[in-house]
Amino acid sequence: MTVYYPTFEPTVSPLTLVTYVRELPFAGEILVRTGTRVEPDDVVARTLLPSRGRRFPVARSLAIAEASLRQHLVVEDGAEVEAGDVLVRVGRSRQRLWRSPIAGSLSTTEADYGYLIVTPPAQSFELLAHLKGFVLSVEPYRSVQIQSPVSLVQGAFGFGGEQHGVLRAAVTGPADELLPEMLDERSAFSILIGGGPVSATALARAVELQVRGLIVGSVTEEVLRTFLGYQGDMDWEVGQAGWTFPPKRTGRPFPLTLMVTEGIGKWPMCSRAFELLTSQDGADASLDGQTWLHGPAMHRPRVVIPMSRADPTEAREGDRAELLTVGREVRLLSADRLGQVGIMISFPRGTRPMACGARYHVAEVRLEDGHIVEVPIENLEVMGPRKGLSR
Repeated sequence: MTVYYPTFEPTVSPLTLVTYVRELPFAGEILVRTGTRVEPDDVVARTLLPSRGRRFPVARSLAIAEASLRQHLVVEDGAEVEAGDVLVRVGRSRQRLWRSPIAGSLSTTEADYGYLIVTPPAQSFELLAHLKGFVLSVEPYRSVQIQSPVSLVQGAFGFGGEQHGVLRAAVTGPADELLPEMLDERSAFSILIGGGPVSATALARAVELQVRGLIVGSVTEEVLRTFLGYQGDMDWEVGQAGWTFPPKRTGRPFPLTLMVTEGIGKWPMCSRAFELLTSQDGADASLDGQTWLHGPAMHRPRVVIPMSRADPTEAREGDRAELLTVGREVRLLSADRLGQVGIMISFPRGTRPMACGARYHVAEVRLEDGHIVEVPIENLEVMGPRKGLSR
């Protein structure tokens, strides 16, 4: 994906320290204190979400002059009304009534123009921790920072919101296609680990079984188009401000969270990612499929597995200081070697020409089969160090 800018942060790490900022959309009440241990389902904050008022053309409905609407009102401005309450009465012998279609607060600010506005009550909103860990800090009325030592795998892209559940391996190898018959009632409410590609029928089967999340190596454009119900090229438009998948403008709901580790096409999952995920089969995990690959809010989909028995002193938070260095294990992103893993052995001086005519700085990488290849630095991702951990 040409809009992806590598950060050289570890994308597969058996032990790292992550910090999630859980922020309320509006000022509200924080329910936890610094140092509190939290579970994914714990409510850490809550607030009220204001509703948008609905504007009704009452004068037109009753066939009266717009300027006369106010004199026919039987309820005062700001009153709380229920659905079905009479708000306007016209005439005496043969009365015409206008009843509120919804419950809420009445506003007559546009009555002189023939309109009434009813604003539904504010909705209660509860913010979940989403991650098992401890509260690092609290910003009063606004946010909570939760930190935890975890195993981490980041994907190329995904869709769907935040989910948590038990990891369950549905295939035996990183190249295995996830088929519908591999899913059964045991898959319900879990986060499934696939291997290579996935079909639209398997995705539909996962939705039917109420699978919470699915992690696969790849998916074809045709499968995505079929599963998401996209009809034309306009559905794929993302604009110039950034890259978000799927486009929010479609307004279509997405019934499960999907994370794709490699990209569009038919690719096996990176062996290191598959090895790490399947080694935690049966563990509790938190999955986030949201994707922003460009801009200040850049965010890649990720699955994190809290490591409650890990030594926190061995874990540190990944940052951009985790740069490419000789001896570090890396994952290749180029189209011909997508997902392959190797070891950095050198940085040749100068630049190398590419087929397109551009010149790039490259690194020499020794692949797992022993071959040494030159790869543009932009086509490399850092892998976390291998460690044996217990939950």
